[in-house]
Amino acid sequence: MAFPASRRLFAAAAPKLSSLFTPRPTPKPSPLPPEFGDGPRRRKPMPRSRHPWGEDAAALLRRLHEGRYLPGPYLPDAPHVVSPDAVKAAAERFGNDHQVVAKWLSGSDLKKVALFGCPSVERRTVFASKRLRAFFNLPEEKVCSSCKIRSSCQFINQEVPRYDKVILSDTMRILALFVLDAYPEPLQVTAEVKASVRKLLKDTINLSI
Repeated sequence: MAFPASRRLFAAAAPKLSSLFTPRPTPKPSPLPPEFGDGPRRRKPMPRSRHPWGEDAAALLRRLHEGRYLPGPYLPDAPHVVSPDAVKAAAERFGNDHQVVAKWLSGSDLKKVALFGCPSVERRTVFASKRLRAFFNLPEEKVCSSCKIRSSCQFINQEVPRYDKVILSDTMRILALFVLDAYPEPLQVTAEVKASVRKLLKDTINLSI
C-alpha cells in the first residue's frame, strides 16, 4: 500500500538531534590596528635584587608597625615577608596622617632628593617626585635629561602644577623606595643623597611620635 506524499516526507530520515547543537568554531579575534591600545611599550628597568634591609628600613618598618600601617614581621625576615610595594603604600598612608611634620623637614635635604630624580618609573612614584620638584621650582627637563632610566619612562619632561607645600605622603613614598633599595639597577644613589634620605626619614619618624 502506497503512503501519501505527506507521510513519506515525515518518514524520511530526520537529522539527528545532536547535529542541531554542534558548537560552532569560535572566531579568532582580529588584531587591533596600530591606533588602538597603548602602542609600543617601553621596557621596564630591571629591579634590584632583594637582600636584607638595613637599619633605616628597620626603623621605618617599626614606625609603620607601631602606627598600625603595616603588620610587624620578624625584621630579619622582612624582605621575604613584606613586599616593597606594601611598605611604600603604608608609608604613603603614614604621610597622609602626619602632613604637619613636613614643614619641619630640612629644605636642603628635600631639594637634594628632588634633584636626584625619580626612584621608579611607576606612575604614582613619578608624579610624587614631580610634585616635590615643582615645590622647589625645578625644571623637569633639567632632571629628566640626566635620568638613567628615562628610556623606560612614559612621563619624560611632563610638568605638574606648582605646589606651595611639601606633600609628606609623596615624600614618604619616595624615601621608602630609597631605604628599601627598591629602585632600579641603573640608578646610582650617591652618598650625599643617601645621607639626605637617612636624615629626612629619621626626622620624620622622630617628629611624628
